[in-house]
Amino acid sequence: MAVVRTAILYILLSVSSLLAATPTDRQLYEAYLRADMQVWKEYIANADWESADAVERKRVLCYEYGLVPYLLSAGDTTASRKANEQYKTYIESAHKSLKETDYLSHKSAAEIYSYVTNDAGISGAINGWRYSKAALKADSTNPLALYMRANVYFHYPKIAGGNKKKALECYRRAEQIMEEDNTYRYHWMYAAVQLAIAQCYEKTGDRAKSMTQCRKTLRLHPEFKYVKESYLPTLSGKQ
Repeated sequence: MAVVRTAILYILLSVSSLLAATPTDRQLYEAYLRADMQVWKEYIANADWESADAVERKRVLCYEYGLVPYLLSAGDTTASRKANEQYKTYIESAHKSLKETDYLSHKSAAEIYSYVTNDAGISGAINGWRYSKAALKADSTNPLALYMRANVYFHYPKIAGGNKKKALECYRRAEQIMEEDNTYRYHWMYAAVQLAIAQCYEKTGDRAKSMTQCRKTLRLHPEFKYVKESYLPTLSGKQ
């Protein structure tokens, strides 16, 4: 009996260790604020995709969506390409369990990332636009679809349909919906959308509103390193 008890205890401890090793959305959100994306890398690398349920798969995709452009911005094109290939594979694998608007949003992101990393020609940018438009048409209240469409409007040049004012509308709508949903209170996308709003104000020439938005963002996310130490000081001329 002692041997059985020891074996059961070992199994329980092993399971507890595995559960403890999986970061919560709150921990991943805090890592985003600190710009400690290694936490995200480890979470995605250690995620057991094959045995994950629909909820966990949706969660993994959300962080892959944010990790690929981070790797690209950090100058690691090879890693961003590799991450995007995995992202695309996972999107298709999870298709049946995803809402159509989520599926289309992720497809849009993956296509655009392929274009930006030179893994696809202009068709990647075109498909990214089309998928983001279809995602928002499928559900105009979906935060991910709004965020993705806003990103397209914000980053695409005018000649390709870019429009900072339309981007601002989509970002603000996404922010409003997230504010009404407690599940987003400590979620990286909520903080990211608020930063994007400030950037939109800046790009449309309203520096005062941009700074006001930054201060609002820091009230809600006081540890947001980039806003606190770089973006807001630059806007206010203190850096």
